[in-house]
Amino acid sequence: MGTRLIKGVVNMNSKKILVIAVVILVVSLILVAVFSFLYIKSKTDVNKPKEKFYFEVGEMYSNVKDSSSIVKINITVEVTDKELLKILEKKKFLINNQINEIIRSKTEKELEGSNGQILLQKEITEKLAELFNTKDITNIYFKELIVQ
Repeated sequence: MGTRLIKGVVNMNSKKILVIAVVILVVSLILVAVFSFLYIKSKTDVNKPKEKFYFEVGEMYSNVKDSSSIVKINITVEVTDKELLKILEKKKFLINNQINEIIRSKTEKELEGSNGQILLQKEITEKLAELFNTKDITNIYFKELIVQ
C-alpha cells in the first residue's frame, strides 16, 4: 500500500507541475504578444505624419532695433494639435507681444535676405513653443515680410 501511495503522490505532483508549466507558458506567450503589438503600434504611430492646422496671427507692424524702419509682417502658425488652435486664439495678444519683442530685438541687417527670414521664422517658432509649453507648434509662415 505504501508503494501505491508514493506512486499516486508522484503522479499527482507530475500533473501539478505539468499544469503549472502550461499556465506559465500560456501567460508568457500572451505577454510577448501584447508587448509585440504595443511595440509595433508605437513604431507605426511615430512614422505616421501628424495632421497640421493653421492659426492666422494676421498683419502686424513693429519697429526695428536701432533704426527708423518698420517691419510689416503677416504670420500664420502651424500646429499639430487642433485643441491648441483654441488656446492660440484666446492668447493671441501673447503671440503678438512675443513677435513684437523678437522683431524689435533685430537690426535691419539681421532681417535681410532669405537667411534673415529663415532665422526669424525659427526663432519665432521656438519662442512660441516655449511660451505655450508645447511641441505642437511646428512652424510659422510669413505671408508678408516687408522692412521699410
